[in-house]
Amino acid sequence: MEQSANKLNPEQIDILKEVGNICVGNSTGILSQLLGGCVNVEIPSLEEVSKDDIAQHFKERGKMVYGVNAQISTHLQGTIFLLFSENDSLEIIEKFIKEMQHIDVHSIQLGISIMKEIGGIAIFSYVNTLSSLLRKLITTTIPNFLSGSTDELLTMILREYEHWGQICIVHTVFREKSLEVEGTFYLILDKSSTDIILNLMQNPSGE
Repeated sequence: MEQSANKLNPEQIDILKEVGNICVGNSTGILSQLLGGCVNVEIPSLEEVSKDDIAQHFKERGKMVYGVNAQISTHLQGTIFLLFSENDSLEIIEKFIKEMQHIDVHSIQLGISIMKEIGGIAIFSYVNTLSSLLRKLITTTIPNFLSGSTDELLTMILREYEHWGQICIVHTVFREKSLEVEGTFYLILDKSSTDIILNLMQNPSGE
């Protein structure tokens, strides 16, 4: 009974999904300008899971991915991922390398820099929007470039959250038309952070 009582109700789920939708909407607006095409955003999904089950809710599970990750460092406990499949990442890298005709096409370091820059800008926009919605200055660590299987990445990054119980995952898929690439934003929060967001969104005056 206690576990059921701690579950989010439909209204709370809708609030958190709307927060994710607004944040991703602003971020994909920036990505649209960077990538040169229209970006379509799917309706966000939300799951409440234990830390041990989190990998099952990553759509890229078992696949090679590139992307960036930043840890939330103020007011909330959580982390943000922006992930692309390996093939879609190479499409993005190739687009930018073609625009730099004098650059070595086979430069791995350049590819990493491109993905890190794009991902960092997108996450910065996401966090700025979250700050505006909550009327709190939300900051993150410097975004880290990620490459590998999702299982390996999650094992490495979530080690510091061993003490977390229930975890909330808000994830949103988007598709960019000109390159035909797909990416996913993941906002992962502990229970206390979802409570903070809900309180601030439901009681904007702080009463």
